[in-house]
Amino acid sequence: MTTKQHQVKKDKFQERLLTFFDSDNFVRSTNLNDINQIFDTVSYNFERQGVVQSDFKKRLYQREKMSSTAFGRIAIPYSLDISAQKSKGFIIINPHGIKWSDNNEVYLVIALAIDPNNKQLFREVFDELSDVVTDINNVTELIKCKNYSEFIVKLVELL
Repeated sequence: MTTKQHQVKKDKFQERLLTFFDSDNFVRSTNLNDINQIFDTVSYNFERQGVVQSDFKKRLYQREKMSSTAFGRIAIPYSLDISAQKSKGFIIINPHGIKWSDNNEVYLVIALAIDPNNKQLFREVFDELSDVVTDINNVTELIKCKNYSEFIVKLVELL
């Protein structure tokens, strides 16, 4: 049974998710199957939407070189410098897998762009998102989602 307090937390989480993740920034595709295609897609769309500057892809790679943003079956890439014009996230699911590094494959990518003036939204979304995706069973459930709405509902349900 969900307590009133937990329900309030879920409602807030859903509200923040809908602000942070636009339906335009959700892709489920078996064609995007390596890190380069992922970074291309995310950078291109974020740039077109006025979320990031044109060097965002380079910044994602700089962060990745330091240490992989992949863990288990998920990757959460972001740039080290918090320099986006808006705080936004981009979700990519490939149920067949995405080659992330020589010895790592992920199925879910949640790319993040963070606006220095809106770190709070990012923090709140990221902390709760982390709680959900650190459980492999939750990731398995999320990978099954066929569209944006289903993904958001499932994410909130798993909180």
